[in-house]
Amino acid sequence: MIALLRHSINFYFGFAVLIIYLTSCSNEIPLNVPGDPVPVVWCMLNPNANEQYVRLGRSFMNDPNDPLKPPITDSTVWNRAITVYVEEMQNGLPLKIFYFDPITSPPKDTGYFPNDNLRLYRAIFKPNRLSTYRIYVHFEDDDRIVTGTTLIPAQPLILDPLEIPGRKINLQSGVQYTMRWNPAVGAGIYQGCFRVFYDETINSQTTNFDVVVKQAPLLIFADLVQIQIQASGVHFINELSRLIPFKANAERSITGLQFQLFTGGEELALQVSPDLATTTISNSLNQYTNLSHGIGLFSSLQLQTISNLELSNTTLNDIARSEQTKNLGFRDVHEGEQK
Repeated sequence: MIALLRHSINFYFGFAVLIIYLTSCSNEIPLNVPGDPVPVVWCMLNPNANEQYVRLGRSFMNDPNDPLKPPITDSTVWNRAITVYVEEMQNGLPLKIFYFDPITSPPKDTGYFPNDNLRLYRAIFKPNRLSTYRIYVHFEDDDRIVTGTTLIPAQPLILDPLEIPGRKINLQSGVQYTMRWNPAVGAGIYQGCFRVFYDETINSQTTNFDVVVKQAPLLIFADLVQIQIQASGVHFINELSRLIPFKANAERSITGLQFQLFTGGEELALQVSPDLATTTISNSLNQYTNLSHGIGLFSSLQLQTISNLELSNTTLNDIARSEQTKNLGFRDVHEGEQK
């Protein structure tokens, strides 16, 4: 019997910051001594995207007299010449080389980032599934090179839910809905989500919204023929109550449903696994890194979406009537509108 490790989390992206010793390569590189900054590299290759990103920072020490004070810019960025590139490997040799250029255009995620000199790099290429890639971050003034290797997993085959005319999804309280898919070669972690779309009308003004109800991540370190996960209707209703704010006089209706499946590489699974109870697939605080001469992570993350799904009338009525969600303005479907 293969054990599947599951725990509840909230989902969205970030990276670990922990210090490790540097090892030597062909050139002599001194080990870090206490207080020395260490490169922090974060790269999640996406085989569905044409643009790939590398985020580069460095470790820093907070002010012991004021640990909540944000660090100054110079303590978190590298003000030196840096070359970033990724090699696509074949039979242990580089087949293609993709160079990254520094950019500042994408919006910043939540958290602390320096206003200036944000070290974000971009390259235009689409990684191939089941191919091996190696990252290099070269600090030219002292010949320090951060390296790491990852295999892009194949794409899992989603079996349930699927877009089937007339078929509806039951996620009301007291019901378990079974999600099924065939695992992908090279994958280490999965997370299924239901994205719920709804209209909100206040004073004759209608606005479109959506929320994402996330399921527990699933770590897989063995070969399986098929993966099955139970989605709890109680969890679904409770998450809608948590994610959708109460608004006086709001009238709401469910307009659509998607199933999303995130698939991550084995390195991502190893980084997440010790802290599943308090972290997410991409926001962990443990000691794993697959980089040499630096910390952080080089792995992959991909997304599949099944659209045009429908919630059952029983589920829609449960959203309208349950103690957790009845104050949100979703009316019973028998009142003439499907909510």
